[in-house]
Amino acid sequence: MKKFLIIFIVTLISPLLQGQIAAIFSDEFPDLAKTRIGIVGDYDLNSNTFTNTFIKKFYTGGHIDAGMKNSISDRAKNKNRVGGNVNYGVYVAIKPDSAQHKKKYISYFFSMRDRTHFDSHFSKDLFRVGFYGNSEYAGKTAYFNDFSLNLIRYQQLQVGIFSSKVDSAARWGLGISFLKGESYLSVHAPKAELYTSEDGQYIDFATEMSVNMSDTAKKGLGAFNGFGASLDVYFEAPFQTRFGNSKLRLAVSDIGFIRFNKQSLTLQQDTVFHYTGFQVNSFYDLQDSTYGSTSQDSIVNTVAPFKKKAFSANLPSILDLTYETQFSKRFYLTEGIRYVFNANYSLLGYIKGTFYLNPKFMLSATFGYGGYGGYGNFNYGLGLFANFGHGVVLYAGSNNIEGYLTPKTNAGQGVYISLIKNFK
Repeated sequence: MKKFLIIFIVTLISPLLQGQIAAIFSDEFPDLAKTRIGIVGDYDLNSNTFTNTFIKKFYTGGHIDAGMKNSISDRAKNKNRVGGNVNYGVYVAIKPDSAQHKKKYISYFFSMRDRTHFDSHFSKDLFRVGFYGNSEYAGKTAYFNDFSLNLIRYQQLQVGIFSSKVDSAARWGLGISFLKGESYLSVHAPKAELYTSEDGQYIDFATEMSVNMSDTAKKGLGAFNGFGASLDVYFEAPFQTRFGNSKLRLAVSDIGFIRFNKQSLTLQQDTVFHYTGFQVNSFYDLQDSTYGSTSQDSIVNTVAPFKKKAFSANLPSILDLTYETQFSKRFYLTEGIRYVFNANYSLLGYIKGTFYLNPKFMLSATFGYGGYGGYGNFNYGLGLFANFGHGVVLYAGSNNIEGYLTPKTNAGQGVYISLIKNFK
């Protein structure tokens, strides 16, 4: 039972958590440059329910007092989300010379990345049972329905081509990736209802759920628990408007899957578990002694009879659509939408203003609504671009700064960095 409850509660708060071709496609890849090498990394975590202060306390084992729990409970809705990503890697982009020593418009790129994604969707009842216990539900049912959790980590080797002409012509790119699956956990429970008797003498736990997880015996960066493939597509079309030069960009990333091997574990369940003398005080009080004379393993085997079986997992695929207009020599405005499939993600709409202070330095500010959401589902970001000369370019910033500014009311946090070296 402890293992079963951990799947439903602990992983909700797990700290694990940009179009790839677009990073290589930067306009700052000048015509005179023949080769570009880049180091990229990004991290983000957000929730429409939790706060940075709460997450930090939970992760470090600090004391979560009644006031903090009450604050999160007041914010919780029937549909709560949390999600994050950690990605880092390197890439090389090459513009080969033609036989006449003129640069071709078709170029090539190669990249290697380590990637982690986490997301979950959960009810307010699940939070309250996990952190307050089930005593308040005596004679009632706590509804955990539509619970969903996805956690995946994999390594990626990508090869691709792109058009490198940057004047009035459209640009496009195509990337194909080979994937090594390291770890995976997916829990989907359309129905999960916990009834506690009025006198507290028994509980009934009715579940309809599916669970898939990779081989638990092989962990770490060297684990090879599955393999797969994915596709990235990028398109950019410039055109003129009455406001100035404009560009329409479309990027679709991570269209693919990973096939996890036969040592993986799966569960398909639709049953009611009845247990007498069981009481949940809080998540922190889940101890082996809670189960009395009943073996923990026997309860797990009853509630969660896992079987070894291979399965395929779809990647969280990303759609980015942006419209950029150059209103002046120093100011660009971008409107965009972003959606992540298979990831409990809400459609994100955003506006980004970019200010070129001089040809070698720019600042940007972003305002968005949606995604995994901050307080009120609003997101705020800041970024900078710096050209240090000698072909060295830096992009850095965050798309979620609200959690740093107001950690007691927001969870939004993150950072991205791209360090580039262009060679002639």
